[in-house]
Amino acid sequence: MKTTNLITLCVFLATFLVGGVALADDSGVFDSVSSDSALEAPKLTVAIDGVKVTLSWNNVTGASYYVVHYAQAPYDHPGTIKTIDVDEKTSAVYNLFPGCAYHVAVKACDASGFNCSDYSIIHDVKIPIVSSFKNSLGQEFKLIPAGTFTMGSPTSELGRNDDETQHQVTLTQPFYMQTTEVTQAQWETVMGSNPSSFSGCPTCSVEQVSWNDVKAFITKMNTLGEGTYGLPTEAQWEYAARAGSTTAFYNGGITELGCRLDANLNAIGWYCHNSGGKTHTVAGKTPNAWGLYDMSGNVWEWCSDWFGAYSNSPTEDPQGPSTGSFRVVRGGSWYYYGSAFCRSACRGNLTPYYRYGYVGFRLVFSSDQQ
Repeated sequence: MKTTNLITLCVFLATFLVGGVALADDSGVFDSVSSDSALEAPKLTVAIDGVKVTLSWNNVTGASYYVVHYAQAPYDHPGTIKTIDVDEKTSAVYNLFPGCAYHVAVKACDASGFNCSDYSIIHDVKIPIVSSFKNSLGQEFKLIPAGTFTMGSPTSELGRNDDETQHQVTLTQPFYMQTTEVTQAQWETVMGSNPSSFSGCPTCSVEQVSWNDVKAFITKMNTLGEGTYGLPTEAQWEYAARAGSTTAFYNGGITELGCRLDANLNAIGWYCHNSGGKTHTVAGKTPNAWGLYDMSGNVWEWCSDWFGAYSNSPTEDPQGPSTGSFRVVRGGSWYYYGSAFCRSACRGNLTPYYRYGYVGFRLVFSSDQQ
């Protein structure tokens, strides 16, 4: 398999089982059997800088191309070994994601494709878990820990809706969540055009994108070779928005309804009181304790779930109903709906094929996207 761009090699290990990218067919085994080739084995060196791994090797006399061989660590089966044909290059750079570990080696091959050297020295590569990382679009992701929280709102909460029945939810796997809503510039880079009704603001949230549009965006994101992205589940979204808080907003309770000034909301979100009737640059307000911006206001955010009633019992990793007519949106927006719609527990639902100038989204990076 030939490649010219950065490619994610890894999957998370243990509890960080994040889906990787299938790179190539199985090829060979990491064993001690010597090659009959006269080609010398390359001398491989490995440098790790954050999540970036640089492989370098010498130019082998008689070699026409080189092949990177890698296998997840700990190595347990020959069938797990994959290859990347890097042509005549003598170096390669790969963007590995936090938590992955691999065995890596290189072979030199002649023009026939059947005559290859022994493996270089096999190197062990491990990227530690980090609290945040950025991809090639400049999208930053924060690690959200696994945990248990109370989803929904207490009956005493001002502006509460009847569908916010409190119940215990456990998220058994950590995940990475984008710190901001996807911007117009990020959308245009991937999709080639900007659908936003408030276009001309590259750092503003993209909007007027349907749920189906967003899934098309995610499909293209996942062909970039930089990992597997998706929409958060409704439970992931509320858990991340709360960041350990139990109040209406992540910085305190709600004191006013409608478009009147609510001091807590005014500090963290753009809503009808302060938005001027439009979206704003992302990350312009105070983030929550986990470093996430605009979880209240600016634009509603699509979630992966079909909309449905909550369970009355404790649940683990809820995914929402298997079918439905409406998809969940969360977080409220700049639009005329008031402060109550920006509460962490507030649930919205919209048809997945309509486009709205007050609805956008943010991404998660995790192992079980649909």
